[in-house]
Amino acid sequence: MKAKIKLAFRIVIDQNSEMIWDKYIFEDTYFEYKIQHQVFDDKENPVKNYWELLQKNPQAEKIPFLLSSAVVNYVSQLNGEIRSLPDILGSTFFPIAHFKLDLISSHLEDASKHKIGLTFFTPELALIDIIDNKYLLSKDTEGKDGFETYMFAFHPNVSICYYNENF
Repeated sequence: MKAKIKLAFRIVIDQNSEMIWDKYIFEDTYFEYKIQHQVFDDKENPVKNYWELLQKNPQAEKIPFLLSSAVVNYVSQLNGEIRSLPDILGSTFFPIAHFKLDLISSHLEDASKHKIGLTFFTPELALIDIIDNKYLLSKDTEGKDGFETYMFAFHPNVSICYYNENF
């Protein structure tokens, strides 16, 4: 085993997202954004977009965390794994330990400017090797009696976000 790693998978959801799951998340986070924007906005000098709001009120940096509450139930529907990221045999592989929402942009009156990023993080995995642009991984990070392994192809939206070779 080379290292213990965690992988991150990021998707961006906006008005043009086509999957129904993404559309529900878009609608719910935009609705919640409009509520939170009003909470953090200056009543006498209001602004319309998120970046202006951040400049006027640094406390508005809490909004992405607050929007996460609108997404929690949708993420729980995934039952702890991303099925659209199978291993090379086509089996569901990508386990989820937690997620983070980031607010890329938004506007109080223009839904077309609302865009969020969702990053899903795996639990710790054993990175056994990298072979032909594929990770050889195991969910078992101890491997006392060998490893049950998975080959997972490199993907443009997946990154190693944690690496530890000293274990």
